Amino acid sequence: MSEPGPASGEDWARALGAVPSGLFVATTGTGSEVTGFLASFVQQVGFAPPSIAMAVKSGRANEELIRRTGAFCLSILDEQSRYLMAHFARGFPPGANAFEGVEMDRAPSGLPFARDALAWLDCRVIGEASWSDHTVFCGEIVAGARRPGALPLVHVRKIGTSY
Repeated sequence: MSEPGPASGEDWARALGAVPSGLFVATTGTGSEVTGFLASFVQQVGFAPPSIAMAVKSGRANEELIRRTGAFCLSILDEQSRYLMAHFARGFPPGANAFEGVEMDRAPSGLPFARDALAWLDCRVIGEASWSDHTVFCGEIVAGARRPGALPLVHVRKIGTSY
């Protein structure tokens, strides 16, 4: 059997785009710096302690806020909360009210989560790794809840080289 060669053409990019992900609203920050953003690179990575990894585009203000806060909260989207995608996908400049017009509740950490979300996870950062064009934050889940009966949204990209 021969060794596979380096990725060529766009075959690998289309294949990578077939890796499914969920859709989430991530929140982080403190005081007037609390913000939210759409996230899709999220995966459970441990049972004991229960933990997840979330990748954030390097150089964005959210990356530094997560570092300074040491926490993030994820709202897991479903059909009922799909409308939140458009609101949070547009991004917000530092200091802007990311939650205007969106009903939010507070997790034990004080971070907001979307009231209409399928579920939420309140996370304490326990590690990070930077490579490529993203920083991956590992968070220990310290609290969370799920609304019964619905399924999370699943996102499949056309190509694995962009959101």
